[in-house]
Amino acid sequence: MTQGLNDRQLTVLRRICEPGEPVTSTDSHLANSVYALRRRGLVTTQWEGGGWTASATLAGREHVSRANDPTPTPSPAADPANAPTAGPTTDAAETTTAQEAARLIADLEQAGGTLRVPDPAPDERARLRRVVHSARAGGALPPGRRLSFTGRDRGDVVIQLLDGQRPSGAAERPTPIPVPDALPAEAVHATVRDCPLQVCADCRARALRILHALATAAEQQGMTVAPAAEERQTLVIASLGSEFPIVLTESTVEVPDLDSVEYAWQRVTEHTRAPSHKLDISLSYDWAQRGRRYQWGDRRRWRLEDRLPQVLREIQQRADAARDQRLAHERQELETKLAWHAAMDRARHDLVHSHRLDRLREQVDAWHEAVRVRAYCDALRQHLAQAPAPDPEARAVLEWVAWACAHADSIDPIPTHPRTPADPAITPESLRPFLRGWSPYEPKRR
Repeated sequence: MTQGLNDRQLTVLRRICEPGEPVTSTDSHLANSVYALRRRGLVTTQWEGGGWTASATLAGREHVSRANDPTPTPSPAADPANAPTAGPTTDAAETTTAQEAARLIADLEQAGGTLRVPDPAPDERARLRRVVHSARAGGALPPGRRLSFTGRDRGDVVIQLLDGQRPSGAAERPTPIPVPDALPAEAVHATVRDCPLQVCADCRARALRILHALATAAEQQGMTVAPAAEERQTLVIASLGSEFPIVLTESTVEVPDLDSVEYAWQRVTEHTRAPSHKLDISLSYDWAQRGRRYQWGDRRRWRLEDRLPQVLREIQQRADAARDQRLAHERQELETKLAWHAAMDRARHDLVHSHRLDRLREQVDAWHEAVRVRAYCDALRQHLAQAPAPDPEARAVLEWVAWACAHADSIDPIPTHPRTPADPAITPESLRPFLRGWSPYEPKRR
């Protein structure tokens, strides 16, 4: 032990101070030691790219220097006049938090507005909450920007830098949903009356009252309530075209199993599960909803009845997000279809244009060939006139010239009055070379 640090913490501090391999959030086995050193003000952690890197403070380097120096040096804290007081320590902690808040804003702007910390340790999660609170309250936020923080108690922590002012607490607090103290069987909501309940007999009446209040409030907010589609579900609440199964359960507790002993004087060593009389409501959880709240229940400071407005608010937020995603998908599909139709029209035009170019090149090549053949025939006749040949040979030359001229006349397109050729047959496969990666059968890229 050295001045309050154990051997492991001192080793980690030495590694941070020495050049070489840095200590980062990927070294999860060192996280607790780094957090302990940071609480003592010996190191700081800088966030970048979704993770932190530990750096030694001046106090940390001095601590390592004193630990490495065998000569004892008087500690400033040994002098009562130099003893630290609560005020300066608090001021130093607040200064460190304010600096971390400024670094957080800079990291968010550099990362495009979002930082995700995968399932941090509890003390690191609490530190992030303090930094976000300091950024909100200390004026570190740029004008017209606000911070969003999710993952307060569990899961990944997601911090976002968003546009607009943060809503006030009064605006965020939903209207309470009244739950009746007593409810006759005939007054229970029709869908709730027959829904399956995974609770003990003592909690059944309360569970019905909670579900009745939840279903009634949901319909008042424009939602619909339907029976459960699966065995483990309790009921289904739908909004904006999306369905959200609700599951109401009762947790259990471990209690001694008195039936496991035969005599009253025997020691009870076996345990069993018994109803806890604590109710929970949960929504389905999947990777698409990671980071969102999905469970509410009885706790020390509140009851499930107090959390019903949060359940409906979460359902509405999920419904809004699903609708926005659906509309975005529909817009994307429409844009894809329009782009495909434009590509098909362009491909038809290019196919006709290519066909006409091929015919034109064929005609020009034939005309050039005819011109060259006729010039060759004229040259033969001129040569024959200048250098007469015996009659049999002259007749053979003239026969060859006559055949060549006839061939030139047959391939020459000009006497046939060429015109625009007929368009080619347009088929999906004939269009494929001109679609630039689009499928000729459906609005998809190959």
